Amino acid sequence: MTKRNARGVERRGLVLRAAVTVVARGGAAMLTHRAAATEADVSLASVTYHFPSSDDLRRATLAFAADEIGLAFAASFECDGDHAAIIEDLARRWRDLGMTHRESFITLFSLLVEALHDPDLRSDVDGLLAFPIKTLTDEGISSSTADALVGSLVGLALIALARNRPEEALDQFDQSVMALLAAFGRNYD
Repeated sequence: MTKRNARGVERRGLVLRAAVTVVARGGAAMLTHRAAATEADVSLASVTYHFPSSDDLRRATLAFAADEIGLAFAASFECDGDHAAIIEDLARRWRDLGMTHRESFITLFSLLVEALHDPDLRSDVDGLLAFPIKTLTDEGISSSTADALVGSLVGLALIALARNRPEEALDQFDQSVMALLAAFGRNYD
């Protein structure tokens, strides 16, 4: 990779990190080329060079946030087929990600809502949710149960983040997950 190409890759990443911050602070409607440029402290031309349209910027921001979250899920589950332990580990990872990658997490939620209005984003949403669902089904959990659990974790995290101050969101999420797991009766097949 040439020095120029490396600088371009670095600049693109800087713009995407800034775009995540813009969405996390003000919602997806606040994401514009100008807002990303201002947050990244780069020229508007630099942003439009990498992302010619608003849709390009929005989709790339979703992918960037999803990749950041996805990397944390990439580690294998070492629960020796114990479905309860796998689900509890998934919930723990989801909780920890919501706190350690808060801006990316909030960005994903903002863009999930955007997908309700923009059919072009729906395949990105499917891709985002596919990994945790596949992780559970690969461990022998039925696809309908995996889908229900992942959807529940997404919803519980969103509600915890929306209702509480960040330090209270952890407790809210933990209490909700424990109630969910108890309601499932630990029957995950």
